[in-house]
Amino acid sequence: MQETSFETALAERIEAMTDACTRCGKCVEVCPSVQPAGIVDAAPQAVIGGVIDILHGGEGSEASRLWAQSCMLSGECVRACDYGVNPRFLLAMAASQ
Repeated sequence: MQETSFETALAERIEAMTDACTRCGKCVEVCPSVQPAGIVDAAPQAVIGGVIDILHGGEGSEASRLWAQSCMLSGECVRACDYGVNPRFLLAMAASQ
């Protein structure tokens, strides 16, 4: 039996989550971190799309970077997702990039 490294398992989880994400923006819409991050006027779909871009090696938007850095771990985003994605996990991974 071949063991999977932590890095490989983490990359696979990120890929599975980004593939499942429809970029609908519901996670951003319910997030209490949006106001403190100063991104209330940003389009929710663009914000989550930018987080996905960061996770795929891109720069993402400033609003996406601010959102990732401002996460309060409320979990509202997880409850809002109809597709089983954990946006809180995606934000943590994007913030570490």
